[in-house]
Amino acid sequence: MTKENPSLITVPLEFKVACTINRITIQEALQIFINYCSLYNSLNSRYNQYFDEANETIFRYLDTKRPKTKLILRDEDEVQQTILALVKEAVECGYDFIKGQKRTAKHVNQLFKLLGRNFYPGSRILYLDEETPLQLTKDFCVICELYGCHPVEYLEYYMSMISLADAEIRMDMKLKNHNCSMYLFMDTVHIFMEDHKERLVCSREESDFLQEVEEYRIYLYSIKNFPRRRALLQKFYQEYYYSINPNQVNYAN
Repeated sequence: MTKENPSLITVPLEFKVACTINRITIQEALQIFINYCSLYNSLNSRYNQYFDEANETIFRYLDTKRPKTKLILRDEDEVQQTILALVKEAVECGYDFIKGQKRTAKHVNQLFKLLGRNFYPGSRILYLDEETPLQLTKDFCVICELYGCHPVEYLEYYMSMISLADAEIRMDMKLKNHNCSMYLFMDTVHIFMEDHKERLVCSREESDFLQEVEEYRIYLYSIKNFPRRRALLQKFYQEYYYSINPNQVNYAN
């Protein structure tokens, strides 16, 4: 995975829209997702916000997109012994998440050395394009290797689950929504914005758009059909996205 031969990542329009409206870059949003994927957390039954949503996204992908995918147990004794040692350490740490992360880190590092030497030769960088890198954590790489999945698979699935219009209309209509990926996206975006308060300052154009959104939502309240209501808000958001990204191709027109 070198800069000269970047992996091609398909970014859905709805993900671009969500990032644009929330004033976060695609690179930043994907890096947050990668950072919260934790091998230890996948073995811990206690709920840990952000980590749980990131790991659940991984396992939902495996359940829905690759249902026959199972944990790959290598023949190498050292790999199996390291996995067993990690599981044992995780169990012994109980619900102490911070302690568990620290104590299992050495096993994750060892698994990365054993499993990643062929898949990640000399680099943990994945490129969105020629100039936009993503830093793959050792946890993320090991999870990819253990299930035989390429990092792009997880990233594209995560992005495919993000839709502001869908989430907002479901909330307005009080419909059940168990979209762990969307929870992760919105929760981590809010934290990210707290760390980048300068982005909370709206331009005149952004303020006008937010006002238009509120007025449009009032109009949408009279529409009781969920698919139609969602489609109208999607179109509204997409038109705004294309208005500030004129170089993007709008295939809807």
